[in-house]
Amino acid sequence: MKEEKIQYWSHGPHYQFRDSIVFITWRLAGTLPNHVLELFQQLRATTSDKVSSHDLELIKQENTRLFRLYHEYDLELVNWKDPGFSLNDSALAEIITGALHFYDGKIYDLHAYCVMCNHVHILIRALQDEQGEIHRISECVRLLKSYTSHEINKVLHKSGQLWDDFHFDRIIRDTRNYDNVVNYILMNPVASGLVSKPEEWRDSYFNPNLA
Repeated sequence: MKEEKIQYWSHGPHYQFRDSIVFITWRLAGTLPNHVLELFQQLRATTSDKVSSHDLELIKQENTRLFRLYHEYDLELVNWKDPGFSLNDSALAEIITGALHFYDGKIYDLHAYCVMCNHVHILIRALQDEQGEIHRISECVRLLKSYTSHEINKVLHKSGQLWDDFHFDRIIRDTRNYDNVVNYILMNPVASGLVSKPEEWRDSYFNPNLA
């Protein structure tokens, strides 16, 4: 794969490869404990100091450690304090899923997603722009979070921050990893005890033609 320059995304420095498929998660603001947020901020700062030498192996190790820590809290999110609404409320879910499909084929290929009550999982492959440059994953996430935040706040008659500042991402390594991630995404509501089968969940999607 052709290596792209280092990008500084969310919780720390990342690198992006041409044609990479990436698993991404973001969540509502206030759904990470303060001590975890503080740890991420500290790790982001210390890791950023270390990458002046562009040590990609170091970046990989640091991000693996961060992602594992983040992942520990994922399934517990369904039990987090109700903010007074759910992303699965039909009007809100339609905003999110509509945005995900809107950009499909424009800036990324949309492989899969699952919208949960307070977080979103997506699996995408960034596409090239008109100049032949790959759309940055960080920009894809920014567009999605910005639009959905604005529209959801309008529906809720609220203002201010909707999404957490952080998003988390992992590059798919191989076919086995891809299958495991798709299964994880689609089984999220089952694992959370919300439905008995993944096909019963309205707010999820998988395109088998891209597998």
